[in-house]
Amino acid sequence: MIKRIYSKPPLTVQDQIILLKSRGLQIPDEERAGRYLQNISYYRLSGYMYPFLADVKQHIFINGTEFEDILTLYRFDRELRLLVFSAIEKIEVALRTQIINQFSVTFQDPFWYTDAKNFIYPEKHTNFINSLHSNINRSNDVFIKHFYNTYNNPLPPIWLVFEILSMGQFSLLYNNSVKSAPRKAVSEYFGVKETVFTAWLHTLVYIRNICAHHARLWNKDLRIPVKLPKKYANKWLSNQNIKDRKVYIVLSIITYLLDTITPHHTFRFKIKTLLAKYPNVNITAMGFTENWTSDPFWGLESR
Repeated sequence: MIKRIYSKPPLTVQDQIILLKSRGLQIPDEERAGRYLQNISYYRLSGYMYPFLADVKQHIFINGTEFEDILTLYRFDRELRLLVFSAIEKIEVALRTQIINQFSVTFQDPFWYTDAKNFIYPEKHTNFINSLHSNINRSNDVFIKHFYNTYNNPLPPIWLVFEILSMGQFSLLYNNSVKSAPRKAVSEYFGVKETVFTAWLHTLVYIRNICAHHARLWNKDLRIPVKLPKKYANKWLSNQNIKDRKVYIVLSIITYLLDTITPHHTFRFKIKTLLAKYPNVNITAMGFTENWTSDPFWGLESR
């Protein structure tokens, strides 16, 4: 493949509007469109234009497409990300707590995470400890300063450590832990096998980062297919003929985990409400199955 030199010039907002109109996009209120383009970059918004293109190569819009159609899809994606991010926060906090409780109580040691024999790959463990030292050196948290002003330990107990780690960091710690009773207990608490749970954590960290960086989520193709459980302790999808790289399976995983963490959560209803608010969004592109609300897992038929 012969690579070209990038030569597209930067465009003013007004030039961007002229370009969009030349490609068939209807913009009744150019002043309003200009305000949006001043705050949402053209490139960022272009990711939401693709479903409305009749010719992807030439970037020609389907006849009748309006600027508002693109904004509506953008708003939907934003609300979806906020909903997902809030739900993953609950899972993240619960996961921290389970790892702390299960491992610390079993080993009777709040510093178990410093012992390399508790982990599969020594190099990964060394990298984790080095990264932790960097986190501590950068931290301005009062509880970290209090610990080092009070105690002579080289590192804090696990419950302090987890307060300054990202979900990705402590998920890697769990994934690298050797097979043990506490490792199994954590996955069993959430109702799936260890292999499935570690795969789910990888997916959730990936999705969390998408949400945290305000990237496009609604029709995202996941880099790694999601592992589906063969055995599960709680109610799971009856229809498992689903796409394993789409957002629908992620929403299903989040719902399943929330059923343990907060049994009376409203995540299911919020998904349904959001989709009803934006009826023109193509949920097939998200991996939703036909008549998905009729699946007993969702329990939405009568709502």
